[in-house]
Amino acid sequence: MAHISHVGDRMSRILNRLTIAKTRRGLSGRVLKVLYKRALERLLVYAAPAWWTGTARQVSKLTSIQRKALLAVTGAFRTTSTIALQVTSGIEPIDLVCEKEQAIYWAKHSAPSVSFLGVGLGNPNLDLHHETWQHPGGIPAISWDKDSRRHIPAIYTDGSKIEGQVGAAFCTFSADTSGEYHFRLQDHCSVFQAELVAIQQALQCKRANFPTSDWHIYTDSMSSLKALQKLKAENDQVTAIRDLLDHTVKLHWVKAHIGVAGNEAADRAAKQASTKDSVDIHLGTPISTFKTRLKKMVLEAWQARWADEEEDRGRFTYNYFPEVKTSRCIVDRYVTQAITNHGLCPYYLKRFNLRDCNCRCGEDTEDGIHHYIFWCPLVQRLRKLNRPGLDLAQVVCHPK
Repeated sequence: MAHISHVGDRMSRILNRLTIAKTRRGLSGRVLKVLYKRALERLLVYAAPAWWTGTARQVSKLTSIQRKALLAVTGAFRTTSTIALQVTSGIEPIDLVCEKEQAIYWAKHSAPSVSFLGVGLGNPNLDLHHETWQHPGGIPAISWDKDSRRHIPAIYTDGSKIEGQVGAAFCTFSADTSGEYHFRLQDHCSVFQAELVAIQQALQCKRANFPTSDWHIYTDSMSSLKALQKLKAENDQVTAIRDLLDHTVKLHWVKAHIGVAGNEAADRAAKQASTKDSVDIHLGTPISTFKTRLKKMVLEAWQARWADEEEDRGRFTYNYFPEVKTSRCIVDRYVTQAITNHGLCPYYLKRFNLRDCNCRCGEDTEDGIHHYIFWCPLVQRLRKLNRPGLDLAQVVCHPK
């Protein structure tokens, strides 16, 4: 708890500096959301696997710290519930983020079993890079160009993922013959892995059959070529490809789907490879795929928490935003008041005995902000600016 308190103090000081940059609220809400996701949230969950146990006390403390950022992003009143602030800002509950970070850590460290919120994920078997130190002078310099002219002999490579099935292939072209080679990968593999497999298999074929001949290898995967150029290898496939490259191989990037015959043939072959009945090459799950799975589980847990019938907080907001979305970000303070029903209107002020619950129009306003948006005659002129038949959510999404 001492660590969480220390991080909370640091975050409060940072937010205070960010929110005094302007006369009224400081930086815009959308900018603050980006800063929170990229920096402040990383500060909160730093080394979470070492201290996160998921106790109610930890959840309460972290949520109270996150709440300060949510208020800064949305400009909402301090009485607004945290669960409503999370939904209007599109920021996931911090305890779910900690659970996700913990699952990622144990998966990266090859734990026999990984769980998320008590749900067993089994052994994810990640495709991890087993890094061994190598002197920088011993790392070969990889070069490639964008020469799409057809050179002979040549090999065109490609990877494909269609309807969840992954395939890799390469096509060889020489003066007197041509050939196609297909490889089916496991369904959890990514297109990036398939592209690397195609290049690796092409190099192995070239070394086995034409070890001393000069060959040109074409790929439409810019990410694969850039991964080969990096000083630090990202995975074992990149290391294996580097070991196969020599002065007899020239790499070229070719733009996809522009009518290059060899590239089109490799594309068709890769799609055909994905339909094979049996798997030819077994690779681990990419860390990106595992993280995407966890993000989906975070959204599902967040949605279940938001839709809980026993939850009595944020129900006014739930009527208009029943689905949680990370892309949502309501930053206009007046719009926030409308969708949370926490704003400067008689209904809200009566809660603090600041005035009675009657509007100046003389009508009762027990329905809160709805009275002004749909019925109050004093703002009828403004209400006519909206198209008829709009509900509150549509008014919020289309204020003009």
